[in-house]
Amino acid sequence: MTDFTNEERKKFDEEYEKHRKVFRPTVLVCGGTGVGKSSLIKTMLNVNVPINDGSPCTKNFDVYETDFIRVYDSKGMERGETTEEFVVSINEFIAERRTNVDIENRIHLVWYAIDASGARWQEGDKAIIDELGKIVGKGNIVFVFTKCDIAREPQIEAIKEKLKTESGIDDRRIILVCDDEGMEKSNVSQEIKNGVKHLLEHSLLILPEALHFAMLMAQKIDIDKKIETIKSLKGEAIAIVSSATVAASAAALIPIPFVANTTVITPIQIGMVSGLAAIYSIGISKESIFPFIASVVGRQAAASLVTLIPGFGSFINAGIATIITGGIGRYCMTIFEKRAIAKAKGETLPELKLDLSVVGEFIKNYEK
Repeated sequence: MTDFTNEERKKFDEEYEKHRKVFRPTVLVCGGTGVGKSSLIKTMLNVNVPINDGSPCTKNFDVYETDFIRVYDSKGMERGETTEEFVVSINEFIAERRTNVDIENRIHLVWYAIDASGARWQEGDKAIIDELGKIVGKGNIVFVFTKCDIAREPQIEAIKEKLKTESGIDDRRIILVCDDEGMEKSNVSQEIKNGVKHLLEHSLLILPEALHFAMLMAQKIDIDKKIETIKSLKGEAIAIVSSATVAASAAALIPIPFVANTTVITPIQIGMVSGLAAIYSIGISKESIFPFIASVVGRQAAASLVTLIPGFGSFINAGIATIITGGIGRYCMTIFEKRAIAKAKGETLPELKLDLSVVGEFIKNYEK
């Protein structure tokens, strides 16, 4: 980005990375072959095709990974594999991540999927559930009955009874769900259609609070909740802008010539806009943000913006530094939030393009 000096680029990187950090939950999805684990994942979460994370230990798992979440989908027991062998592989897989000091690489939550329509307690279910309980704690396991849209009530009740009698699981930890196709059926109960939302709620109760933001952004079954989460970023964004206005004001306590603005005020504004871009634009590369930030706080933009301030001469004082920085900050907050909400809704993202007249209105209306 030619409009940034090396020092300004360093400031951009520092502020972007500082505010960019989001702790991702790691979810393990277990259950027999063909019970609907992959459908559950794709119904619940914004994930695409599984990837290979390069670990030899994941040969029996499909890995789904985004900026917000990592999901391991157990492929189930292979033909000829005994329950004991499968349990050992699950044990080794989780134990490897349990000892990892990085919070993101641990298994935080297990969704244990059972095909309700099959009304069958599959061989090895009890052994696998008992082993999972020992490793991750029974309280961190949610039992998800899949294909409930094609299951009869007696089938569901039969499997519930098996869970209760053989593994000591109560109704509160059992969620009945269907996939996207099932949600379109008129004869499916609202309880089952709302099952994925209940699964989200129950998962949030289990996950540490530090992982809630990423989980809410990863899910796709409650768009209103996702938008509410995006709007909750406003407090953090205002704090970034306020900190930048204070710094800009302090830097201009002694009036500085406009030509010196780029060495005194511009780095502060770069840091501010970089921080705002980071918290609102997760999933968008830094490289795509560069041109916009340069257009907002670069030399040419600065020269245009100060002309919008009545009575501006050739010097920038503390007051002018404050309102320019604050106005730019509030403008960027607004457009970044609009983009984040559009992304949450699956809409076309508004173009990241500077509109000087709109920025000017934010500057004129900015209150200290």
